[in-house]
Amino acid sequence: MRALLIAKNWPEPASTAAGRRTLDLMDLCHQAGYQIHIASPAETTPFQQDLPDMAYTPHRVAVNDSAFDQWIATLKPQLVVYDRFVMEEQFGWRVREHCPDAATLLDTSDFHTLREARQHAVRQFDASDGSAPPRLPDLYTATAERELAAMARCDRVLMISQVEIKWLTSVFNLPVEQLLYLPFLIPALPDTQAWRTYDDRQHLMMIGGFKHAPNKDAVLWFKQAVWPKVRRELPAAECHVYGAYADHTVQQWHAPKQKFFIKGRCDDALETMSRYRLNVAPLRFGAGQKGKILEGWLTGTPTVTTPIGAESMIAPDALGYPISDDPDQLAATLVGLYQSPENWQKVQRCGLQALRTGFLRDDHAPGFIDALHNLHDNLADIRHRNLWGRILWQSKHRATEYMSRWIEAKNRRD
Repeated sequence: MRALLIAKNWPEPASTAAGRRTLDLMDLCHQAGYQIHIASPAETTPFQQDLPDMAYTPHRVAVNDSAFDQWIATLKPQLVVYDRFVMEEQFGWRVREHCPDAATLLDTSDFHTLREARQHAVRQFDASDGSAPPRLPDLYTATAERELAAMARCDRVLMISQVEIKWLTSVFNLPVEQLLYLPFLIPALPDTQAWRTYDDRQHLMMIGGFKHAPNKDAVLWFKQAVWPKVRRELPAAECHVYGAYADHTVQQWHAPKQKFFIKGRCDDALETMSRYRLNVAPLRFGAGQKGKILEGWLTGTPTVTTPIGAESMIAPDALGYPISDDPDQLAATLVGLYQSPENWQKVQRCGLQALRTGFLRDDHAPGFIDALHNLHDNLADIRHRNLWGRILWQSKHRATEYMSRWIEAKNRRD
């Protein structure tokens, strides 16, 4: 059998946690018995995974291009995975028309609706100069209409966050049977004997790709609101910020006199992180699981985050420190852990326990593979019970298809 991933971007496992997760997902599909094909309309980059080296076949496709129709009809995959809802919007109707018997899986990566709503709430809070607390996020947005429609049109929806599954079932009444949970996966627990000790480490670090809005916001907020408070107590400490695609704006945050350094892309995130005493993930908005926190736990680097960062990763009372997004509390936590080997080791142990209980591949892979087999074997019945999906596939609700056809016709005329 053939599985096709239609990817928004080519996987860059060294640049983003999303890239590593994509490859883990494809590995599970391969384990379930599928030959793997990956197609994307994105430009290639020097940092993307060598897919042929993994025995995966890459294909370049274009949006709003009917050449895709003949190509996919020839490939005839039995499973199509959409990487984020925008790929389902672009290509879902073409897949449905030319490969109607292909099972479809939407990999949300994170719940975009929730992330954007939280971002809007934070922007409102910033605009108020702190005179009013951020409002609860408004989830009933245009993005929600698009994302929920894509979910309904697919046979199954892959979620990385149990918290977001609760949002979808309680707020939007999605059937729980349509949602599959798959967190970040690790093959085994790390070798703790290989970890650098407290005394072998120094300085603080942050990491995250700068194309992702929550990461960019976190760096600037930390630099302005938290780092000056930390520096007053730890004048010798430095903060090093890593992340791919640091644009001109981010480069301007480089401030050696303040011991705040923008380092840019790093070749090996785990090796780099293992040299630091603390990993900071001061996210003010976001969704899904956070690869930077997982990397902290894997390298034995105590990781200090906010409630948004911890969400879907670990219970708030299991971190080993009082979790907060208050700048004073966050700074006090960082200073305390930086100066105390005992507290530092306690938080390190909490991270190891989180890996043990939530992210081991053997705990999640068998159930996911069984779900793929069930989807393949019972596709007709699954679609029969997906009433909202059937409604949305009616012609009067297929606006994305007709918009795509219009754009393609316009491009030919121009």
